[in-house]
Amino acid sequence: MENSKPMSTPMFQKLMLCKEDGAEKVNEAEFRSLVGCLMCLVTTRPNILQAVSLLSKFKHVSKVHLQADKRVLRYVKGTLDYGVRFKYDQEFNFHGFFDSD
Repeated sequence: MENSKPMSTPMFQKLMLCKEDGAEKVNEAEFRSLVGCLMCLVTTRPNILQAVSLLSKFKHVSKVHLQADKRVLRYVKGTLDYGVRFKYDQEFNFHGFFDSD
């Protein structure tokens, strides 16, 4: 993964993952380990939440699922400067922003 090309999006726009897609089966332990690491990363990278949520639904996985998992990692690699930063302050002020799109 160190030499992999970074991605600009965590998933393909029209990615359809199925339980039985006919693709070659892969090591499920590796897939689950990657999903588990991504779930921990979601706490500071909420922009990958949808992709990680979709990937975590699958127990029996194929090469297509693993490629989607690795795409999220490649996205994270390309966006290392993104994230949520929590800063300590004497006075607690909570500010929230959202985009209505």
